[in-house]
Amino acid sequence: MTRSASAPHDSAYLLGASSAEHRRLLAQGDLLRDAARQLVARLALPAPARAIDVGCGPLGILDLLSDAVGPRGGVVGLDDNEQMIAWARQSIARLGLANVTTELGRLSGGDRPAFDLAHCRLLLINSADPAAVVSAMAAVTRPGGWIAVQEYDWATWQCDPPHPAWDALKAMIAPVFGGDVHIGARLPSLLREAAGCQEVHTAAHAFYWLPRSPCQRLLLQFAGLFGERLLARGTDPDTLATLKCELGAHLARPTTVVRESLLVQAWGRRP
Repeated sequence: MTRSASAPHDSAYLLGASSAEHRRLLAQGDLLRDAARQLVARLALPAPARAIDVGCGPLGILDLLSDAVGPRGGVVGLDDNEQMIAWARQSIARLGLANVTTELGRLSGGDRPAFDLAHCRLLLINSADPAAVVSAMAAVTRPGGWIAVQEYDWATWQCDPPHPAWDALKAMIAPVFGGDVHIGARLPSLLREAAGCQEVHTAAHAFYWLPRSPCQRLLLQFAGLFGERLLARGTDPDTLATLKCELGAHLARPTTVVRESLLVQAWGRRP
């Protein structure tokens, strides 16, 4: 495959590649594992098959794809972050995934069809041009192969009991996030229009987090990561600090539950 630095999804992954983010991504993968397993089970693959996990991070669904393609098949984990690829290689070695390799880079418009399945999860929400990403995924998928995506829609991201600090921070962060925080709702049309997919299907999954979950305080993480952007848009620093403090205290209560953004899955065949 061809690799290009001028690929269509140039948005930086703003959550970084710290050890804390490594742990969070692996924990997130565990939490979403059953949903991913159900998705992969719906995709009829030839034997042997080749699959690619675009933006795989430290593991993505490489282990599930490894099982799906079989010992004679092959899986590529692709990421444009060197640290993520290093962690992915550690995961591959730890799990003994002999049919999985990794590549550092991004999909390019010049890539040729090589895969029976191209998959990404929580990549489009971080992209300034998700249609270009999906189009590039289609370019590496063989005719008759599958393109599958999993993305959040922030519309359902709420805490219970409700709190005004949650609502305020969520509304403030959405415009500066850098991607479409409701991309999940657009997945079927993206697959049809950007990838030309046929037989497009969808499914959705809801999750609830308690204070012990690493995902429960993600909105607070975003408030810190996007602090400079918020201030540049005119947010009062004292107001931002107060909202973060109030929400932190609310989320720390053992009775506070966070309903995660709806995880939308969509998949279709390339004609």
